[in-house]
Amino acid sequence: MKDRDILFKYCKVMFYIGSGNCWYKEDEIGNDRSILYRVCSASLMLLYSYMAIFELIAFAFGNFPEEEKRQALIGGAGHTVMLLKALFLTTKKLPIRSLNRKIVSICEDYEDSALMARKYKIMKINAISYLGLVNGGVLLYIIEGLRNMLNGSHFVTVVTYYPSFEDDSMLATIVRVFNTIIFIMIMLTIVISVDTYIVTYFIMYRYKFITLRKYFENLRNDFFTLIERKEVELATEKLANGLVEGIKMHSSLIRLKPEIDKAFATVSAIRVFESSSLAVCLLFEISPSDQRIPIEETVKTMIFIFALFFAMGLFLCNAGDITYQASQLTDAIFYCGWQSCPPRPRSAPNHNIRKMVLLAIMQAQRPPVMKAFKVLELNYATYIQLVRSTYSVFTLLCAQKT
Repeated sequence: MKDRDILFKYCKVMFYIGSGNCWYKEDEIGNDRSILYRVCSASLMLLYSYMAIFELIAFAFGNFPEEEKRQALIGGAGHTVMLLKALFLTTKKLPIRSLNRKIVSICEDYEDSALMARKYKIMKINAISYLGLVNGGVLLYIIEGLRNMLNGSHFVTVVTYYPSFEDDSMLATIVRVFNTIIFIMIMLTIVISVDTYIVTYFIMYRYKFITLRKYFENLRNDFFTLIERKEVELATEKLANGLVEGIKMHSSLIRLKPEIDKAFATVSAIRVFESSSLAVCLLFEISPSDQRIPIEETVKTMIFIFALFFAMGLFLCNAGDITYQASQLTDAIFYCGWQSCPPRPRSAPNHNIRKMVLLAIMQAQRPPVMKAFKVLELNYATYIQLVRSTYSVFTLLCAQKT
């Protein structure tokens, strides 16, 4: 499946869940400027905002047990960050549309079917794994709410200011179920429209460099095939023209990097901050204490912690792979066969092959490095450092607590 088809299907799903039309051709998916669509999108954002605000109010002013107050704080902080990510991405809709148009066209004529199938498989594995983890955590929240109800308490998954802890009326039950539905909706919306969408973009950008590397390798194979047939002039001409085409594609890919930063850098930074801070809060829930923690709550919390680190790993590791794959172009360009080309007359187009190769290698030796806020590099080393820092902060706070 080609990048154009993948992005089109993804943007279509985003449109139907209320995130707007990010496809660069408006008439192919739908009109997100219609009054009905705007009302529906605004209603969803208001519902998400209602839940986050009422969770924070429950923590600040609500009369709840300590466990539920802590749950209200974690939920309110997490859902507020999710809303910020959604709002930031909404404001970048025009840059994203322009980016979609450019990324699907670069290297499109040279996309290998086997390579595209492997890329699509990796995208699905990343998205399904993350969705599975998040849905598993949400399911455990629902199971815990049902268990509390069977034990004589009330059903609750999200702690908001209303209903209060003592309120077991029918209206309170309806509100708690309604909050659960909003909770599921916001998790699915943010995971699909923000988290996995950006990861999909990183994977797609990485495979553009892999496709370009394969292009230079195929250029070399075609060149030496023609040399073996004693068609030296034709081989030299095709190599020169192919180098020009490859350099143009490489330059286009390099120019995409600032546009990707403009569209996704802020959201990526928020994602990293969200994972680290919420992981510390969730670790406190299962930290040793005088009270016995139910096994269901421990499993639920561990799944969400793992999902947070998994999401952070998807962002950082896939972004780091972009730099690695881009750096592999240097050898592919150098071994294209330029050393076997005879000198060409100055009147011939693209006559100076050696100079073209030199310029291409110089450009490939500066691979793009994805960053958040132009400071934090998104790569494997940053991921390991953040995991260690998260645990260090948790142990420091535990020491202060004791």
